[in-house]
Amino acid sequence: MIRKFITKIALLIPLITILTACAGLQTTPIPNSPIRVEFTQWWGDYTLLVAQEKGFFKKYGVEVEPVYYDIFSDTYPDLAAGQIDGALIAVGDTINVNRNALMKVVAVHDNGGNDAIVVSPEINSIQDLRGKKIGIQTGSQYELIVAEMLRSANMNVGDVTIVAINPEDALAALENKKVQAAYIWEPYLSDSLANGYKIIYPREQLHLFPDMIVFRKSIVDERPEDIRAFLKAWFEAVEYRLQNPEETRTIAAKYLNISVEDVLPDDNLKILTLEDNKQIFDIQEENSIYSITKITSEYLISLGVVAEETDPLELLDPAYLP
Repeated sequence: MIRKFITKIALLIPLITILTACAGLQTTPIPNSPIRVEFTQWWGDYTLLVAQEKGFFKKYGVEVEPVYYDIFSDTYPDLAAGQIDGALIAVGDTINVNRNALMKVVAVHDNGGNDAIVVSPEINSIQDLRGKKIGIQTGSQYELIVAEMLRSANMNVGDVTIVAINPEDALAALENKKVQAAYIWEPYLSDSLANGYKIIYPREQLHLFPDMIVFRKSIVDERPEDIRAFLKAWFEAVEYRLQNPEETRTIAAKYLNISVEDVLPDDNLKILTLEDNKQIFDIQEENSIYSITKITSEYLISLGVVAEETDPLELLDPAYLP
């Protein structure tokens, strides 16, 4: 056995020498693999598709592969495991993923929009939810919305039953009477309203969950110039889509393989420009992304989802903005 092992090593030595010599002769570096970035059926995410379709990523010398997720929450384990390199997710989601694999937030791409809690037609007030079931993505920042809603009616989470429901499945849960209320976002919010459900608690005044451009820290460390190029292309695409909303719908429909009519613009969602980013990353601003991250981190600790507070200065890094 020992002799066989020594023989294998002896045979490997000239092979290694040959491979090393070939590597020394190589003059063209092996190109980096595409940066794989998640997107879903969300008006804010379509900047990624515009940048890809209009050739902005190519213009700045970075190869990007948009990866579609039908179920948004499937993004998290894939991002943590390195199946994708980046994602367009909210601050609380990022904090959750950061527990398992270090992340870097390099930009904020929209303000999160006006998600809402919708209820069955027979529910006429928040008080009517006492003893009822509310569907929400549990262990997430979105539980904060339910807590705030109940607090506004002098109630608390103990007055209702929380059921784990993804926003994508909320309408079906309402129709099947599995829950009487659900936290939901677009485009499923519009579908719910069209089917007779109604908003009991809008979120216009509580913009705690802006959506961010998040990469695995290892990717940022290994490919900083690609991240800078990505953001240059991204913000060029932002300006383009703001001037061409109908073309944006057409591009999104192509990537989603649906009709243009099914791509619903979200007028309540603010797409953030480069100038908006410079403002939200100003640590002196009252509603900066640093303060939002701190608030969300503290709430997730109160839920027992994370054990210790996330340092915003470690997680957030505006140094790659153009």
